[in-house]
Amino acid sequence: MTLMKSATRVTSKGQVVIPKPVRDQLRWASGTQLAVEIMGDGAVRLTPLAAEDSIDILYGCLKELPGDPVADLEAEHRAEIEADERWQRRGR
Repeated sequence: MTLMKSATRVTSKGQVVIPKPVRDQLRWASGTQLAVEIMGDGAVRLTPLAAEDSIDILYGCLKELPGDPVADLEAEHRAEIEADERWQRRGR
């Protein structure tokens, strides 16, 4: 991993913006929970908290999609089966 230096500031609300290139490199999406540790030399370490379960990671990831993703996949699968059947009938 390439080391990166960047600057930011603490807002009046105590918030710190992590620059986008840093978030991208670390793959920290919006909502990523971080543990905050103060190191002996005064540095601050941010470490992503691991989700308790892989289901927790996936929970809600499809809610922004329009319609019903499962129904869409089923319809796509049916269309593929029908196309295969038509292709097989033509080959006879």
